[in-house]
Amino acid sequence: MTEQTGLKIDNTLSLLILGVAGGAGHIYDGSCSSSFLVLKDDQPICLIDLGLGVTRRLKDYGYCLPETLVITHNHTDHAGELPVVLRVESAQQRRLNIVAAAPVAERLKQHRMAEHAELFQPDELANWIDPAPETTIPLVNDLDITFHAAQHSELCFGFVISRADIPLIGYTADSGCFAPLYETLSHCQVAIYDARPKGSLWHAGLDEVAPFLNDHAYIIGHDMDEQSIPEGSRLLRPGQYINLAGDH
Repeated sequence: MTEQTGLKIDNTLSLLILGVAGGAGHIYDGSCSSSFLVLKDDQPICLIDLGLGVTRRLKDYGYCLPETLVITHNHTDHAGELPVVLRVESAQQRRLNIVAAAPVAERLKQHRMAEHAELFQPDELANWIDPAPETTIPLVNDLDITFHAAQHSELCFGFVISRADIPLIGYTADSGCFAPLYETLSHCQVAIYDARPKGSLWHAGLDEVAPFLNDHAYIIGHDMDEQSIPEGSRLLRPGQYINLAGDH
């Protein structure tokens, strides 16, 4: 696997890191919430999470919002912009696909989308694709997705994106140190782990994640100064591109 920063990659499947901030990051200092974009031949095909600041950051990098969004859980830094985005896109005759594990989709519809309840039902504003956990379904193009339970303060699911049963992209979403999820991600071409300098039951610590890291593993490190993350670190930085080697 190779990594490139500040350089767009063509003719391959790649990831663009949009943000790495936690819940307070956007509100207090304007940082983009943790999110990344999946690209094919430098065209956006799927967005992972839509917390505060993500839509603006996407535009800043010159990309449009793809039709397919994966939402891992209902915390503000992962789903905060969802109601506004779905309303705006629907008004422009664009119906997005919202992919979330069934228990998460239920919470999003009931709680996150409640601000539109007197005007629109969630199913009027988007196509909701809500598979049961541990069930593999088509995602976009020739890619599939399988949701796997995480360990978090809010009901949350990580996932594996695959092609023809080959695991390509794994993400824990927000999770404490949870060996079953980590073992699943270890087989992916790119694996992204949630970790903080000081761990808790709901967010793994950097020391807890370290034994699971290999040359295709990365960390979204909440509560860190984005500007001080060195190049070549396992810690992801906004604007970083990751190329999936050998994927065409």
